[in-house]
Amino acid sequence: MTQSTHVPLPAGYVMRTWAEEDVEAVSQLDALVFGPDSWSHEIFRHEYRASTEQNPHSFYQVITYGGVVIGFAGLLYGPPFADVTTIGVHPDHTAQKLGAALLVWLMDTAQELGAMDILLEVRADNTRAQRLYTDNGFEHIHTRPKYYPGGIDAWVMRKRLRQRGPSSAVALTDKE
Repeated sequence: MTQSTHVPLPAGYVMRTWAEEDVEAVSQLDALVFGPDSWSHEIFRHEYRASTEQNPHSFYQVITYGGVVIGFAGLLYGPPFADVTTIGVHPDHTAQKLGAALLVWLMDTAQELGAMDILLEVRADNTRAQRLYTDNGFEHIHTRPKYYPGGIDAWVMRKRLRQRGPSSAVALTDKE
């Protein structure tokens, strides 16, 4: 997928498709960013394999600075939806609009794939991420009670990418 030009990266930062040698760095960064909510190395290894299949449904980008992975984002596409599987930025590199650049890449990729909607989950107590998502057109459509460790709720958020008729994701507001 092509890199978006909507959110330019600051000097020294590079966004690119992840490579096999990035899996360990992404796994370690995920643990730093998300703590008890982080994924295992095995999950990222599986995601990498899925993203390199002949007809992938999983797509990942990383942002590097000085050759070191400091941001990552993943998208899972299962028509008609695209799901943001993960997005994270190293705490030392926040306030650089890197999360916004990754989110725009996720939205652009979902659009290119033909998704009707893009969905994500975010901790109910993560107001910074919620603000990024709402500023980019996502709406809170459902709450999953006690979804995260420590009993924290998850917000399901959606952005409609295509306006052809009602979104089938509306069912998420009625049942889950």
